[in-house]
Amino acid sequence: MAHHRRAAAARLPRDPDSLEQNTDGLRAKDICHTLGTRTEPRHTEGMRAKLKRLVSRGILTESEPGLFTLTQPPPATPETSSS
Repeated sequence: MAHHRRAAAARLPRDPDSLEQNTDGLRAKDICHTLGTRTEPRHTEGMRAKLKRLVSRGILTESEPGLFTLTQPPPATPETSSS
């Protein structure tokens, strides 16, 4: 599962408007624009379906309908050494 998460995150845009750096979230049309794909309704609806699939896999979060952000990784727990 972690491999799928890293692979999907690696395909997300890595520029200033990307999901990774935009904590407010982006809409499907914004992501299409950022990726350089067309922004007609058929393209944004396809992108929205893909984003919803990433939400169901725990990679993205939909904070409100149509607003997508990267899921924050769980905080690292300090390892305890047993002596």
